[in-house]
Amino acid sequence: MDNALQVDRKTLMALAGEARLLSNPPGQIPPGALAGECVSRQQGRGLNFDSLRRYQPGDDVRLIDWQATARLRSPWIRLYNEERERPVFLIVDQRLDMFFATRGQTKSVAAAKIAALLAWRSWHDGDRLGSVIFSDTQYSLQKCRSPKSNLPAVLDDVLQYNQQLLERYPDETPASVTLTHVLQHAIQLIPSGSWVAVISDFHDLDAPSEALLAALRRRCEISAFVILDDLHLKLPEQGDLAASYQGREAAFSLSASLKDEIAQSTTSRLSGLQNRLTRLGIRVNQIVVAQDLLKQLQKGV
Repeated sequence: MDNALQVDRKTLMALAGEARLLSNPPGQIPPGALAGECVSRQQGRGLNFDSLRRYQPGDDVRLIDWQATARLRSPWIRLYNEERERPVFLIVDQRLDMFFATRGQTKSVAAAKIAALLAWRSWHDGDRLGSVIFSDTQYSLQKCRSPKSNLPAVLDDVLQYNQQLLERYPDETPASVTLTHVLQHAIQLIPSGSWVAVISDFHDLDAPSEALLAALRRRCEISAFVILDDLHLKLPEQGDLAASYQGREAAFSLSASLKDEIAQSTTSRLSGLQNRLTRLGIRVNQIVVAQDLLKQLQKGV
C-alpha cells in the first residue's frame, strides 16, 4: 500500500506515541495541573457550577448569586467544582478535493493522520471524544463519549473514509455533502465547552458555514487546520509541468506570467481564508502536507 495515497491501520495505531508530544488543545487543562504540577492553559475560571449555599462572612462577594439572593431574601453564593476534562470533537474532511498532492502525501492522508494524533491525545488526557468524518456523499457521526469506548470507532471511520478515496478516484460523481451540510448535522451533538478541530482545505467555506461556525464558536473553542499543498511557492520560473497517476498523465506549459498568477491567486485565497476564520474567533493553523505534521502541530495546536 502507498502511504502517500492512503493510510492503513498500522499507521494510525503507531501515532499513539507521537501524540504524547503534542500540547493540550487550547483551553485544555494539562494532566496534573489541578494538583499543582503544571500551569493550566484553561481560559476563565476553569470551574463548573455545582450548587448554592448561604453566604458566610469572609466569602468572596463576587460569588453571590443575585437572582437567588433576591428570590430567597438572604445572601446566597454559587459553588463551583474543578473542571477536569473537556470534550474534544473532530470534524475531518475526506472528500475528493482532499485527494491531491504534488509531492509527499495527499491532503486526505495528512488530515487522517492529524485526526488520529488529536484522537490519541484525547485518549492520553482522558477527555471525551467525538467526531464527524465525511466524504462527498456520506458522513459518519460519533457522539462524545469516553476515549476508551470511542477511540476505536473514530479511528475506524477515519480509516474507512480515507481508503474509499483511492477506490473512487477519478470518479466524478457530483458531491452532495458540503461543509455546511456537515456542520448542520454535527453542531447539535457537540457539547458546550468542547474543543473542536476542523480539518479540511475549506474549499467550500461559504456564508452559511461561516454562520454555523460563528454560532458554534459562541459556546466552544475552535481550531481550523487548513490543509494545503505549497506548490505555488515552489513552481519553476518556466517550462513544462507534468502530472501522473496510475498510468494517466497530463502536461502543460508554464510561463513566468502564469507562474506569478498562480502564486498570487493561491496566496490571496489562503490569506482571505485565514482572515475570514480569524474574524470568527477561530484559531487557524496552516498545515503543509509535504512538511513534518507533528512539528507543525506542536507549533500551532
